[in-house]
Amino acid sequence: MNKERWMTWAAVPLLAVVLVTLAVMQYHWSLAVSNATRARMKAGLQTSLIGFRQDFTHELGALCIEIRAALNDADAGDPAQLSQQVAHWQQTAAHPSLLEHVYLWQSNKNDNLLRLDPTDKSPVSVPWPPDFDHLRHHLQMVFSPQNFEGPGPAGMHAHRHGHHSGMGIQVVDDFLPWAIDESTLALASPAHRVLTASIGSHTMAVTWIIIQLNRNVLEREIFPELAQKYFLGQQEQEYEVAVLERTTAHQRIVYASTAGFGDANVRPMDAIMPMFGAPSRRSGAPMPDPGFFGPPGAQPETRRPLDRQVHFEPLRLSPDSSGYEIVVQHQHGSLEAAVAEHRRSGLMLSFGVLLLLGVTMTLIVIGAQRARRLARMQMEFVAGVSHELRTPLAVISSAAENIADGVIEDRQRVVQYGQSILKQSRQLTQLVEQVLLYASNENAQRRLDIRAVEVAPAVEAALEGTAEMVKGFRFTVDRQFEPDMPAVRADLNALVQCLQNLITNAVKYGGESRWLGIRTASAVGASGEREVLLAVEDHGLGIGRDEIRRIFEPFFRGAAALDAQIHGTGLGLPLARTLIEAMGGRLTAESELGRGSSFIIHLPVADTAQAAKLTATESEPAKSTVNVTS
Repeated sequence: MNKERWMTWAAVPLLAVVLVTLAVMQYHWSLAVSNATRARMKAGLQTSLIGFRQDFTHELGALCIEIRAALNDADAGDPAQLSQQVAHWQQTAAHPSLLEHVYLWQSNKNDNLLRLDPTDKSPVSVPWPPDFDHLRHHLQMVFSPQNFEGPGPAGMHAHRHGHHSGMGIQVVDDFLPWAIDESTLALASPAHRVLTASIGSHTMAVTWIIIQLNRNVLEREIFPELAQKYFLGQQEQEYEVAVLERTTAHQRIVYASTAGFGDANVRPMDAIMPMFGAPSRRSGAPMPDPGFFGPPGAQPETRRPLDRQVHFEPLRLSPDSSGYEIVVQHQHGSLEAAVAEHRRSGLMLSFGVLLLLGVTMTLIVIGAQRARRLARMQMEFVAGVSHELRTPLAVISSAAENIADGVIEDRQRVVQYGQSILKQSRQLTQLVEQVLLYASNENAQRRLDIRAVEVAPAVEAALEGTAEMVKGFRFTVDRQFEPDMPAVRADLNALVQCLQNLITNAVKYGGESRWLGIRTASAVGASGEREVLLAVEDHGLGIGRDEIRRIFEPFFRGAAALDAQIHGTGLGLPLARTLIEAMGGRLTAESELGRGSSFIIHLPVADTAQAAKLTATESEPAKSTVNVTS
């Protein structure tokens, strides 16, 4: 094994190691990318949830700010002022129908509510709606006297939010949070003057503003708009979103981006966030949210500090209280499933590229091997052609020198020398034509004239063209023609040329048996089409089993031929196969080393129309064919 071949085969395991290394690196890289994608998608999902919640809060906050603007120090909770402010908000709001009713309730006067009408400045006294019982009970308990008695923490709370006035305690705060009863979608907040409590008599006086929201506007306008904005309207957002009204016992789908999404039997959600209260809760039943409004009796230290924004505290007296939640799930089933699918797609693409790279490397190695083998065969071809050229040129040169120098004076000897020169010239011509035919074999189909050809005349023409060679080597020709052979689709001259090549090879490699057999037969091909077989056989050197698969390769010559020093270029059989295949046939070989060979031409039978067009001229043997030898 030479150095170049050793380096080529050494590169194969090296390339395999490189591919495996790249595959491992690609796998770990895809894992890192998946983790980064998962983190990015979770962060983006959380941002969208917070944006959804904040925009909804701002929508409600704008309404609350407008109503608080009507509450001043002089006229806290004035119905006329409040009705005017509500009417102003409805003229400028994006969803004016969001406000269904506005009520005022003074806890120390009566049990009725004052319902405000923006078109009429006079309020109407109405009883508490039955579904407001939960809200009423809670508001009555928020500022109960026990929350402001004694020197303990509650008393400290009163001092923190108010001041002593001698006769009592007055609590004043402009930015109290709004309570929301999620079961009725009612907002409640104290008026500007929160309460005045007489320490001796515990007199309570609280004016409450109660806003009832329109469920239909939320479900049909606001929630779809926010879902479209944060989850459905962006190219990278592939989520389904729903707003649920949920308790521990049941849940109701308030809004769903897809029909049926949000049912209790769906897979776990990718993200859950309550609409009101603490936004950090991810799952589980709604729990009481200890804010400014509850639960009653909570210590002030546990209550949320106030800031300069509108807050909404859910009123939840028990775990069974209703709560609104946003639930989100990726369209692929889950965010993890989406990340896994993206990773699988990336890995398939990456491994596909690596596979393509591996195939390319393999083809390069195979191509290098074939190129080296072709180069070796070309060198052998050059050596063979040079040897074939040297012999006739030496004969021609020697004969010409003898004639030119006057060494040969006998006229009969001159004629013999002339015949020898002519013979060697023809051999040179045949060799040149053979090389030219090989160079132009890709255009064989365009050079052929395919028509119906009789088999027997073609065989006779081939034998006539090689008669001198067969006679010179004293070969016996054994003809076995099947009677009534049909015509075949072929080019007559090309078929004769191929037969001459096979006959010449049989003579050259026939050995001491000096026997040549030609037989014809009809058969049915693998595709079911009728065909004619023309076999040229000999009992000579034969071809080894390992070499018979390569005999149709250009420039290839078997070891037996090289050992016997039989001249040839290795182009005869490749040219013959090219011509036969151009005519729609096949050329096969059967051989056994030391017992001879059989080369079989398979040609399709001509159809009836073509056979009918045979003329006497076409049926005559072609006598001007070129003998192509190998």
